[in-house]
Amino acid sequence: MRLLERLLASLASALKVPEGTAAPAAVLWTDADGQWLPLIPQLRAVLPTFFTLGTYDSPARTGPAIWLKCIVDRELPEAPPAGETPVLYLPHVGRQELRAAGDCPSRTQPLIELQYRGRVWHQSNGHDWTVQAFLVSDEGLGLDVARDRRTEEAFLRVLPILADTDASMLRGRRLDADDFDKLSVSDPVRDLLRWLNGPELFEAGAQGGRWNSFRNLCKSEFKIDPDALGASGVAAGILRGDSALEPIWRRFCEAPQLYPGIAKLLSEPSSGAQGLLSLDPARNPRVNEDDEADLRKQLEAAGNLPQASACSRVLELEQKHGPRREWVWARMGSSPWAYALVPLARLAKLSQSAVGGATVASVAAAYAVDGWRCDWAAMEALAHFRNTADAAVIARLVRALYEPWLDASSRHFQDVLRKEPAEARKAVGSVKGEKDTCILFVDGLRFDLCGRLAEVLESHSLSAKLSHRLAPLPTVTATAKPAATTVASEIKASNGEDFTPLLQTATGLKPATAPLLRERMASQGVETLDFGETRIPAGGEAGGWAECGLIDSIGHSLQAELVHQLKSEIEKVADRVVTLLDSGWRRVRVVTDHGWLLLPDGLPKVELPAYLTETKWARCAVVKGSAEVAVPTYPWYWNESVRIVSPPGIACFRAGERYTHGGVSPQECVVPDLIVERGVELSFASIQSVQWRGMRCKVRVETNDPGLQIDLRTNWKQAATSIVAAAKPVGSSGEVSLAVVDDKYEGAAASVVVLDAGGKVVVSQTTCVGEKA
Repeated sequence: MRLLERLLASLASALKVPEGTAAPAAVLWTDADGQWLPLIPQLRAVLPTFFTLGTYDSPARTGPAIWLKCIVDRELPEAPPAGETPVLYLPHVGRQELRAAGDCPSRTQPLIELQYRGRVWHQSNGHDWTVQAFLVSDEGLGLDVARDRRTEEAFLRVLPILADTDASMLRGRRLDADDFDKLSVSDPVRDLLRWLNGPELFEAGAQGGRWNSFRNLCKSEFKIDPDALGASGVAAGILRGDSALEPIWRRFCEAPQLYPGIAKLLSEPSSGAQGLLSLDPARNPRVNEDDEADLRKQLEAAGNLPQASACSRVLELEQKHGPRREWVWARMGSSPWAYALVPLARLAKLSQSAVGGATVASVAAAYAVDGWRCDWAAMEALAHFRNTADAAVIARLVRALYEPWLDASSRHFQDVLRKEPAEARKAVGSVKGEKDTCILFVDGLRFDLCGRLAEVLESHSLSAKLSHRLAPLPTVTATAKPAATTVASEIKASNGEDFTPLLQTATGLKPATAPLLRERMASQGVETLDFGETRIPAGGEAGGWAECGLIDSIGHSLQAELVHQLKSEIEKVADRVVTLLDSGWRRVRVVTDHGWLLLPDGLPKVELPAYLTETKWARCAVVKGSAEVAVPTYPWYWNESVRIVSPPGIACFRAGERYTHGGVSPQECVVPDLIVERGVELSFASIQSVQWRGMRCKVRVETNDPGLQIDLRTNWKQAATSIVAAAKPVGSSGEVSLAVVDDKYEGAAASVVVLDAGGKVVVSQTTCVGEKA
């Protein structure tokens, strides 16, 4: 990992917000001493949303505070598109200066309010990120850097070079000024890359003897003369695959984002690219550009084909263009259509067979095992582009691939459900409160989203067991949410006019609304948590209840644009699950009320005269009396004498619906039930004592895991700084004796560290080697 990559990752993490919190309007990067200024050109090249406080220079994305504020508010053409958060770098402005409000200098006063609408990128202790702090922090590079003035001056001198240096080369030892100065010693490959990336800038800084030295080095190392060939001539050699220039190509491929000028150079006709297309097309960005344009054209045409032909065409294109995702240009963001093929190819493969099964149970099981993957592929494909023209191409193709599968699956499910209404009713199941278990309700958590959620949680080393049940009919929140609570057995029937059942209260029957459901669960002893609330569980027998997620409300509000919010919503639910487990719940059970349908350009419409219904929503209606209707009917879950009508397949009673629910389909009716627990019990440890006898150290530890290892290091973060022969397990006694093998460490500062099975430090304590009691 390189410094620049870690910076980008850290800035991205600053954009994450807790459940129910609005995304930040901007990320403010305060830098009181201007230490990060040398990295501006590199950051500007790899981060399109990077803007700098300074003298107005629009092409350089630099301007005064009021200009930056206009950028954030999207009032200028150079502002980033909606959905992309600008990063505002403020050199020579400290966080405390912004917090001073009225005492803040006039040049930065327009930015004061942004610290409340946005996020300030800073250390966990609230201080600005200095270069030294980032180098040593685990959030940064985790290096062991000497804390003296000479070392600081050295790493600031070489900061642009350090940004492109593999940090693994610097680990395992304490770094001082000499280590950083060595980075500035001539690296022929790096110097040639820097010249190719910006010939004019490089040559301006290498006048006289330094240019002659560079030229002589190129002649001896790479058998080229920069004066004679020029940058274009060298680029032609790279395209040809000249053996002497192979190190240049390999180094470029390691971190192409750092050298955007080289990609531009290789794509210029003056680089000699003509006639070289047959050598190694993977090296030529122009080949990739032409292939991208052709792929877009082919996918646009495929959107007009029948489903079977469209599926075959997409799979053919994946076979042809998929390998380009391994090319260096894909890592530079120049192959969006090749990446779009990933979900499109999955959708083309999965959508060729509709969800089948002879019974309600078998259809639901088939959907819960693999069917949902087709839905997720469609959602991923639709979310790939935000650009209107490109998104329209994808939407048309997704519809061609997805709609026939979606409709056929729904019609088959409707057929078997009408034959087995009692089995469908049984499959709704029940949700009971359990000790040490918090039920987490997520409105509209469709099965494909929960399948993805389970994968995310498993990546956090959690155990995620996914099963399924059926939602009550109709699949709207008013009907389905009460069935997902612990008070379902207390629900009373109503006339079903608004699909809401009743609950008995001290003042009579009342609609089973969300507040009343929570109140009734609390009266049962269920520990109910407010939205986003976290607290240590009380340990009651009825367990807990919490809610999170805005999937359904976002879907009704944004319709097809919901696809762009799904991954962030899944991450928020995953964060909520982890938070609940961290707060002391032994188990989290994730439940929902219903799923939904989403189709770009709208679901088909069927007519249902209003005079035949008491209530009519997009995908369901209550039949008036004994009226005869031409569409399928089903009994209402809470009162079987009430007839519910739902359109066939994926049709709607209203035109223009892109996102909706309330009908009968696997997507709406087969809902997830996810049990999440820690995969293994967390190891904890406490160092009780450290005693020295000469060069031998006796450590006593209290822990729940006798397999933990104890080590002695000069730097607690660095395994390579161990000063004992080997780490030792705690064992059942909780005591370990460690011998320092080299007398030179006597009197040196060290750390006793306790490690888990993965080598992660659980706890550490400083000591002095040979310290007398």
